[in-house]
Amino acid sequence: METYIHPSSPEIKAFIEQIRGTSRTAEEFINNLFRWFDKEISYSRINMPFFPLQRSDLDLLNMKCGTCGDYSNLVVSSLITMGIPARYAYISKDCYGDEQDHICAAALIDGNWILIDPTLPYRKWHGYNCPHQEYELLEPGAFEKRLKAIEDECIAKANRWGIPDYAGLLYAPWIHDDIILSADDRHDSVFYLLILNEPDDWSLYVTYMSYTKDKGHTPIMATITSTEEYYQFSVKEPSSIWDNDQWSNAFSLKDIPVQFQAPELQQMRDNMDKNVSAFYLPQSSKYNNRRRKQWTKNGKDYMRKL
Repeated sequence: METYIHPSSPEIKAFIEQIRGTSRTAEEFINNLFRWFDKEISYSRINMPFFPLQRSDLDLLNMKCGTCGDYSNLVVSSLITMGIPARYAYISKDCYGDEQDHICAAALIDGNWILIDPTLPYRKWHGYNCPHQEYELLEPGAFEKRLKAIEDECIAKANRWGIPDYAGLLYAPWIHDDIILSADDRHDSVFYLLILNEPDDWSLYVTYMSYTKDKGHTPIMATITSTEEYYQFSVKEPSSIWDNDQWSNAFSLKDIPVQFQAPELQQMRDNMDKNVSAFYLPQSSKYNNRRRKQWTKNGKDYMRKL
């Protein structure tokens, strides 16, 4: 029995009626759905990063936040309820040509499978009939079977560590994305990725991401571990947003050269002030308690110099 989606349930039927409005075509409905995502849903697991690991369509309606797979559960469930054949698309290369571990929905429209991507930045310019370049289509049952196997692996690893709550962080390390700027021709955000190798061996990567309709760019990346914090800046034309050859040398906050003191750095730091203390790791509690006390003071002292 599928648990990620609940097509034709009273909650999903009511949701569809709420979104449908005056829409007459699938494309109009999807665009209404995207506007609802813009207003109601955030890309985040900060508020409840642990369970359920995969948030169902109903979880997303109740929690109002999740990540790409959670978003896709609601889209797939809604399409099936409307009588539109739907699948999941497992994306390995996105419409910008960047390698990704990403999930969106697919719908059979006028005899063709098209991709429906509710995750930013894709939904801003490319959400309906999204031109992702490399992907695999999966029936809902096959998708859930694959994701349940990953859930089981993450739960088993967290249990071996003796910290069951870490299963959610292992399952969805891409844990938060805050919008900094959303204009007709540009979308900027600060993206948080938390990698847990062992309970006391973790790295939080904070990346400033800037997209246009045609291209993505990552001008700044901060790396925070239990022992250090440093910043790097894109100084070479990257082959993709994940191109490691684009980065400058690493600098501590107080040693960042003048040429890198751009407005994006201050915007990123302001966002980190708000969010970093939320990533609480019990095995590093002493370090994190010290960081929570020092983080805002150090950041504000430095930013006054910019």
